[in-house]
Amino acid sequence: MLRPQEMHSFRQCRRAWDLGARTRQSYVPIVPAHAFDLGKALHDALAVYYFPAMDDWDRAIVRPLALQGFHRSMRQDREIYQKIAPFTAEQEQDWQQHLERGETMLARYFQWAAIVDEFASIFSDQDVWTHIPDPRNPDHAVAMLDGRPIRYLGRVDQLISDPNDEYWVVDHRVTRGGWEDVGELLLDRVGLSYVWALELCYPQLKIAGTVYNELRMDAPGEVGETPPASVLRERDKRDMSRARHINIRRSPATQQEAEPVELPDHPPSGRSEGDRTKIEQQEIHGQFRRTRIRRSRASIESIGTQIGMQALEMRAPEVRIYPNPSQKHCPSCLYRKPCIAMSAGLDPSPILAADYRKRAPEEFEEEQLRWSITRGGRRAALGGAD
Repeated sequence: MLRPQEMHSFRQCRRAWDLGARTRQSYVPIVPAHAFDLGKALHDALAVYYFPAMDDWDRAIVRPLALQGFHRSMRQDREIYQKIAPFTAEQEQDWQQHLERGETMLARYFQWAAIVDEFASIFSDQDVWTHIPDPRNPDHAVAMLDGRPIRYLGRVDQLISDPNDEYWVVDHRVTRGGWEDVGELLLDRVGLSYVWALELCYPQLKIAGTVYNELRMDAPGEVGETPPASVLRERDKRDMSRARHINIRRSPATQQEAEPVELPDHPPSGRSEGDRTKIEQQEIHGQFRRTRIRRSRASIESIGTQIGMQALEMRAPEVRIYPNPSQKHCPSCLYRKPCIAMSAGLDPSPILAADYRKRAPEEFEEEQLRWSITRGGRRAALGGAD
């Protein structure tokens, strides 16, 4: 399996990739770097809120379930950490503060989403698992030298269908220190790869692009009381009395379009001049921003070629392993201590034995669904057939 994060690690620093990738040495710290992950907990809540089977449910029923998902995730992180190390007084205070911040953030998000959510949820928290076409011979898939297939495995936060009957991949992002740079969103390899992978998994789908759904922790409005229940009244009229029919084509003139920002590429011969990667729409409200980026067909095809070329490079038995020191990623790298030892010509084994462990066999599979009626069951909708 090739996972987006491990492919990113390979490009960023091969030594960190070699130490941590599941297909390499598969080391992880014995004590987690953080006692909890607020971003993951908020993702868990949104996975419940946008669970497709509850798309037509009254949001007054769904909101408490989403909050339960958030609380469950925060508790689970805490329990896992406390099995290894005790909570300090500072960690206890930090955990409680982030629990309250997350609750307030979600309450405000639910209020905003009731106004702007005009889509049907197709997938929520969905694995995408597909073969990788060989760029040298697209009719064949990339495989290990012994013939075992190589699969691309990631997780899509959400797939939606909008009122114009177009499909979009949604990327929920929890940010601090300002909004994500627009240029980075336009060049986002992982988001683009999910468009490519979903179209391979489900050939009947044509994905228009990516919607970046940002929840900003330090935006104006973070501090304050949670809106009262009376404020969180339903505005999208989902009352379970009938199916929610929104996938009806309407004039593009009804869309609120942002000033287009395009990548400086040129469509290949035979392609329409309109087939370009561009920001199509952007909405900002306090702590929340949605940026809709339409992906060109050329960029989708290109990322598939890039993934195929990298898969061929990563599978090579003689792949070179070397560090790539950087002030940007070294300070937060999980493998900083053994890397420093190796760079000094020392044996990293004592450090690895004292501070790291190998992943258990069950950890090689992706984590279970964040929420479902059959939580813990195997996911049914996977692609990648031979």
